[in-house]
Amino acid sequence: MMNIDYAFAKKCDELSIRKLLSDSQLPIEGVATFLEHYIVASLEQEVIGVIGVEIYGNIGLLRSLAVKSGLQGKTIGKELFSRIMAFAHNQHMNELYLLTTTAEIFFAKRGFHKIDRETVPETLKESIEFKNLCPESAICMKLQLNQHAVYFPQGALPLKEDVPGAFMWGVALEKTLLTYFEVLSNCRFEHHTHESEQITMVLEGELFFEIANDTFCIKKGEVIAIPSNIPHAVYTKDKEVKAIDAWSPVMPQYVRKV
Repeated sequence: MMNIDYAFAKKCDELSIRKLLSDSQLPIEGVATFLEHYIVASLEQEVIGVIGVEIYGNIGLLRSLAVKSGLQGKTIGKELFSRIMAFAHNQHMNELYLLTTTAEIFFAKRGFHKIDRETVPETLKESIEFKNLCPESAICMKLQLNQHAVYFPQGALPLKEDVPGAFMWGVALEKTLLTYFEVLSNCRFEHHTHESEQITMVLEGELFFEIANDTFCIKKGEVIAIPSNIPHAVYTKDKEVKAIDAWSPVMPQYVRKV
């Protein structure tokens, strides 16, 4: 079984990405501009797969899906696609577009449908992909991202610091938010309130909630449900904690761009 690493592209990956795209007969122009929005698959430090997205507000242009010759058919392309979809979701994109001459079936199986090239937003028509790179014969396809389920594979949700000593990620739909927290020992969230109802389940450790004149110790496998606008503080003692939270309505500050 191949030990393949998936990660966002770094500047040092650019030459390898360009070579892989060129070997796959895909255009390389514009890669540098959106390099930070590319994801690469690497095997023993060699770039063997790539996919990218150009961001234009809440719409995106998917491009540059390529897998090294001889390694196609080993789910690398599917894994890259899943990760770029997760990234697009966390960037709050509603629509994804692409141009293809060879991969219509692959993308159709994943929810894209063929559209008239003239119907794409004007911002995309001005992109280098539409203006200069893809022939008029290329098939234009669209996915309404906010109407499709999104799979987040392992590693697609990097932790970000919330308060000192607490790290989290959040995944949101229109009405629902799920967060995951890893909290160091002796960390505290001071008293606060929020409109959102909150349900917290502790996965590891002990998490303490100060509510009114009482303190609740939530242990592994236990749950606390907090109604809207109830003042509370949260803290850890000597144990590190892992916990998940469900929120409704969505807490905007926990919907992070990665």
